[in-house]
Amino acid sequence: MKSWIVLLVALVLLGWVFVDFAFFFDHSLGVPKDVVIPKGMSLSGVAHLLEKEGITSSFRFLVFALLSRKTTPIAGQYRLWPGMPVASIVRLLSQGPPRVRVTFPEGFTAEQMAEVLERLGVCRKEEYLAFVAHPEHFARPWLSGAKSLEGFLFPDTYFLQVPTPPSEVIALQLDRFEELVLPLFSGKEASFLESIVLASIVEKEARLREEKPLVASVFLNRLRKNMRLQSCATVVYAIKKEKGVSVTSLREEDLAFPSPFNTYLHEGLPPHAICNPGLDAIRAVLEPAQTDYLYFVLQEDGKHAFARTYEEHLKNKRGAP
Repeated sequence: MKSWIVLLVALVLLGWVFVDFAFFFDHSLGVPKDVVIPKGMSLSGVAHLLEKEGITSSFRFLVFALLSRKTTPIAGQYRLWPGMPVASIVRLLSQGPPRVRVTFPEGFTAEQMAEVLERLGVCRKEEYLAFVAHPEHFARPWLSGAKSLEGFLFPDTYFLQVPTPPSEVIALQLDRFEELVLPLFSGKEASFLESIVLASIVEKEARLREEKPLVASVFLNRLRKNMRLQSCATVVYAIKKEKGVSVTSLREEDLAFPSPFNTYLHEGLPPHAICNPGLDAIRAVLEPAQTDYLYFVLQEDGKHAFARTYEEHLKNKRGAP
């Protein structure tokens, strides 16, 4: 009988210790830390790392990990708090770093992508944009001559760890671009960099998929005739980039906004892309409609009216919203 009492007391004590180890939460938590668990690190190595980072004691972590039979932490970057329950730590490390679904629509700018990433806790906006401004940090031969990664950050859905270094996010986007976009240029004589810049303008100007080849034909025709592109989308981008102001409609004076991106002022293409185009816009530039259109204007139904002469264009404008 005494042995049963001793066993019961022992079990109660063990349970109390287990609960204390696993679920005690220090409410005086410090600032969160991003802790990287290297690939192949042993359980004891992880325990010592957590203690070194001030997250929890190595003994507390080892005991709970062994008792719960979760002895194989998954490598990755984790956001942990000093004093958080060891049960939560073990569970996180056994499940792997949390992932979020991140969708970038076609036509998003790098800044818009950075804002989404920061909002979801993936990485900081400023750090992401710092990499965007320096293509030379990414060893991709096809980026030779690029002044920015704007235009090459392929718009798609990604599943990303929280957090993920911005350089790794961009590397994934460049991988997707390389996989899906580069094959489109096989056998094409078109300039790669210039085509991406033009595709970004087409992406912003054409609302309807079926109109993109037509819009591309207008810009290509104007380039051949040494006419300024006069794209409103480039002015919107210029104002946002240089003044930090988002505009939805342009005033007459905005068309004179001083910027190398303003195609009302400058001939040819902007210095780099004004957004990150999707496949349809890129295909439209590589395989444009065969037209002699030089103008287009948006109509009330969301479609564009195209014109060959300025006189026709003025008539179309009178019917525009």
